[in-house]
Amino acid sequence: MLAINDPYALKPPDVYRQARTVASKTSRGSDGNWYREPGDIGFQWHLWFDGGQEVCSATLSCDDRRWRPGPSLPLASLTTGEGVNEVLGELLSPTYFGVRPKALGVILHVADEFTLAEVAPAADSAAEAGNDFNFLRYNLVDSPRQVLADRDVSEDLTSWRLLPFWGSPPDQPASVAVALPRVREAFLKILVEKGEEWAVPIRVAVTSGPLEALAALCVLQPDSPHGTLVAVPYLKFTAVFALSGKGELRAARSLPHRSGSPVPAGMGQILWNMALSEELAGGEGDAQRPPQVLIVSGNAMVLKEASRELDTYSATRKKILYRTMDLSGHPALDQFPGHRPEFLVYDPSAVEQFSAKPPPNGETLTFKALWSGWSTQSFFDTGKLDALYPTRGDLRLLGFSKALVFLLVLSMVGLGGSAMYSFFKAMNHPSWAMTPAALKAIEDKNIKLLAERRQIESTQRLLQARSQGWSAMEFMLQLFPEDAGTRMESFTYSVESARTAPPAKKGVIPETAGMSREWAFKGLAKARTLVLLNNINSQRGLAGFFSQVAQATGDASFTVEPTRQMTISLTQGRNPRFIAESASPEAARDPSIAYPYFFEVTISQSFSEADALALPTVNPL
Repeated sequence: MLAINDPYALKPPDVYRQARTVASKTSRGSDGNWYREPGDIGFQWHLWFDGGQEVCSATLSCDDRRWRPGPSLPLASLTTGEGVNEVLGELLSPTYFGVRPKALGVILHVADEFTLAEVAPAADSAAEAGNDFNFLRYNLVDSPRQVLADRDVSEDLTSWRLLPFWGSPPDQPASVAVALPRVREAFLKILVEKGEEWAVPIRVAVTSGPLEALAALCVLQPDSPHGTLVAVPYLKFTAVFALSGKGELRAARSLPHRSGSPVPAGMGQILWNMALSEELAGGEGDAQRPPQVLIVSGNAMVLKEASRELDTYSATRKKILYRTMDLSGHPALDQFPGHRPEFLVYDPSAVEQFSAKPPPNGETLTFKALWSGWSTQSFFDTGKLDALYPTRGDLRLLGFSKALVFLLVLSMVGLGGSAMYSFFKAMNHPSWAMTPAALKAIEDKNIKLLAERRQIESTQRLLQARSQGWSAMEFMLQLFPEDAGTRMESFTYSVESARTAPPAKKGVIPETAGMSREWAFKGLAKARTLVLLNNINSQRGLAGFFSQVAQATGDASFTVEPTRQMTISLTQGRNPRFIAESASPEAARDPSIAYPYFFEVTISQSFSEADALALPTVNPL
């Protein structure tokens, strides 16, 4: 078995080494059963005992939903742990489940003690006001002294769990703490240690038998009337639960048995007083309302003795209406070994049926809460044991980091191998054996090839399409559409190289020279033509027009680049020859009289020597 230390007491490197050990030597990183509750595992071992000579042992296989009698276990073994190895070996074989279980949930149903402790009023009021008992429930597990009214308690000897009274009135306690001794935790720890040693997840829990029996009541007696005291006699005590008229839990009491009696002394008077305090009985004379009591037991002798006790009290003192429920012949418990009602809340079929359609009594808040986990809460704090081990997420992250480290090492090895191969290949290259004459010949050849490459690049650059006649004319068509109302009187287009600046160093000739081109035109126009000209009479408008021409023609010389500048000179005015009321024959003889405006435009575009279309100045040949 691994020696696991508290990670909070270790240094970070030690925590990492311990996590690596757990990941490599256990299945916690791959088997989710290590982190599940015992009742959620597919193979379960249930142990019920009430302090008598025998322990009711049962196994449950969730796959086939079948209960079977479990291996026999002496009562003393629950304290000493003797014979656990043999019993556990049988359970992990196909003997009791039909197959070999890969994980095991062990649930200890304690029915030899049912002690109730008062909750501190401040904590109880806070939980009731917030209508949420979960906060108080977890505080009772972690810090019971802050929750219990009695602060002088020993956490090493006793465990407490919360039992809310969902139907309690405002002036009564809203919850109570159920206490169980921790004397059997040694037995459970042995099971856990054996599971660690055999690499089989064994999850354990300790539950309160009376709480589980109360939860099963709504299934065993689905039509039982509300406003009832439910008495569940065990060997050493009788658990009594008060259900309100709406079926909600109002109070609970534990009545000890004296001198070997199967029922508590003065049972009738105790039940009457409890019913009176919980407003389940009362009145005077003919209007007196007797309490209703339901006695639940699987022992016919106990039921007979309880009936005799209540009959005597009814005949001599006050009337009590009671009914009995014999669990030994109840059809809902036939499949459970020992006819134990505590096993019912773990049966997969019963849980599914309750979730799909609860019985009439199961619609209350009390029974819904009991079946949702309040009746099966474990008194064995496995969280402290689980905290010693890394979580499943931590182990998965550790496995991912391990794979990442492996990939990094593999990459480094591959990179080193590639470098060594390249070095070996370079050292064995034929060039190492070349003579000076051969080397000189190769250098001359490279120089010649480089010169040819520069010639080719210069020639390609020289032959680039810088100014095309059709695109220059398309420039005018893009500016003046057919319906623009424009009469062109003159148009010139010119391209020339820019003058090169004197070289910065003497004898150094620049490799490129800029160029410029110009569109100059004038004519007569109507109002729409002036609108088109005014739209380009700005840097933004002119740049947008050049981009439009570039997109329409596909000519790269019209694209707007940082190495290119565009300017426009626009002159416009009224046409002195314009005659507003001119007739068509007159306009045919002299079209100029039909246009109210004239314009003169000069658009220039210059390319710097850094432009891609700059003219090369070096002779490529």
